[in-house]
Amino acid sequence: MLSMSSANKFLESLINYERVTSPYYNFKLSKFRRFLNAIGNPQQKISNVILIAGTKGKGSTASFIESGLRACGLKTGLFTSPHIHSLRERIKISGQAITQRDLDRLINKIKPQVKRYKITFFEAVTAIAFLYFLEKKIDYTILEVGLGGRLDATNVVKPKVSVITRIGYDHTNILGKILVQIAKEKAGIIHAGSYVVLSPQRPAALKAIKAKIRATKTKYYETAKELNVEYIKFNISGSEFMITSFCKFKINLLGRHQIENATTALGVLDYLKKKNSRITDQGIKNGFKEVQIPARCQIISRRPLIMIDGAHNPESAQALYDVIHDIIKRKAIVIFGSSQGKLIKEMFKILAPVTKEFILTQSKNPRHIPSSELAETIKSFKVPFTITKSVNQAIKLTLTEKNRKTPMVITGSFYVASEALKNLAKQ
Repeated sequence: MLSMSSANKFLESLINYERVTSPYYNFKLSKFRRFLNAIGNPQQKISNVILIAGTKGKGSTASFIESGLRACGLKTGLFTSPHIHSLRERIKISGQAITQRDLDRLINKIKPQVKRYKITFFEAVTAIAFLYFLEKKIDYTILEVGLGGRLDATNVVKPKVSVITRIGYDHTNILGKILVQIAKEKAGIIHAGSYVVLSPQRPAALKAIKAKIRATKTKYYETAKELNVEYIKFNISGSEFMITSFCKFKINLLGRHQIENATTALGVLDYLKKKNSRITDQGIKNGFKEVQIPARCQIISRRPLIMIDGAHNPESAQALYDVIHDIIKRKAIVIFGSSQGKLIKEMFKILAPVTKEFILTQSKNPRHIPSSELAETIKSFKVPFTITKSVNQAIKLTLTEKNRKTPMVITGSFYVASEALKNLAKQ
């Protein structure tokens, strides 16, 4: 039997496409399905699967759905990625992360078949989530797609509900540079027999999704048409909003985009409510109020004002822009680091108008874009910038006395956000 440390070391030794790039043709589900068959096909036995794809908001939407169900007294399994502090965050039962003991035990359990089929890091973690959820006999399984949809490791399940959050441009080197191509990949999570819930979409994306809906003869629900949202109030503490025919909701997450994510989650829960009397409006309301997610426009200090956000594509950069413009209402010093394959020029263009100065940096992830390379891209935007070699150096540079009255925003990737949270926790 492997020790705890060596079990984790084995998992970390696997091919990890979060750290290295790979051509899209390398992504195939056939080998993963054979592996799952060898370990008993847990993906076929887990309960009431809700599968969530999209470019922006899928993690937050998953958290709203999970919290709403849990507040109604139901046992939930939540699988998300990436993690901020610990791998255990990716796999949760009713809000509690998998224990290190259970994680190590399940790594050991699947190790022989992982080696036999040469399974990747993400596939192995996905399989562990399936096994853990099956063991714990949960009522509802909420799975966030890792990348794309059609060929993602999570897409081996038969979902009760398929959710597609807002689609935009991300992973264009893998999923395609045209919105229709990206939407087709995301729509790959729609299966015959599932119910589809859609966030507001651009016309081209919506057309591609509806083509898949027609092909699979599935019923669908567009939140933009079905749920009338009345914006009431949003500030640095969160948002309050009214849904016609429901009630007033309070959420702690910042920004209009989180109201959209909560509304998408409500579309899912409203469907499930019709099939389960334990799901109530009051329970959903209580659950939404409890959602806290790290690195999603997270305020970690008021004086000085410091916000950390994992924005890593143009859509999430636009959401961050709105929060800075509408809620902070002052230009910020933006610490920015990104990863290979990201649309950084588009992100700089969006964030430049609300940025006093960019502090360019790089995470420890091997796929980081060197800060010197970011500098070459940012020169055309005529915003002051400084180059640093680490997140730690960027934070030290920014937390000087002269900057104390200027808001600080740390963004560009979840890897930068993770390192920043760890660094600032020590301070």
